[in-house]
Amino acid sequence: MASKEKLYERPLKRVLDDQLKAEILQLFESRRSMLPSGVDMSWHQKEPVLALRGPMGVAFYVHFLEVQAMMVVYAELGFAARMMVTDTHRAQARQMIHEVAEELAL
Repeated sequence: MASKEKLYERPLKRVLDDQLKAEILQLFESRRSMLPSGVDMSWHQKEPVLALRGPMGVAFYVHFLEVQAMMVVYAELGFAARMMVTDTHRAQARQMIHEVAEELAL
């Protein structure tokens, strides 16, 4: 069974729209070589949620909360991932998320 934890949050500077979604996709594709193989990105059909699913039961869900003007990132870890993920890995993930958010002026 996977566990879910809040990994990162910040106030949004931009509204999520089609242009921002395109910029996120472009950035994802440009950094694909930096990610583990098999990472998949998809948008929820109805909600403003971006899902990044990777190997070994690791997933990240980026929620764009319009009412609160916040971006919140949750990590979902399967059993194997929970056994291997350390606080250092979490800090590295937060730093990468922060850098991407800054680059996109989120």
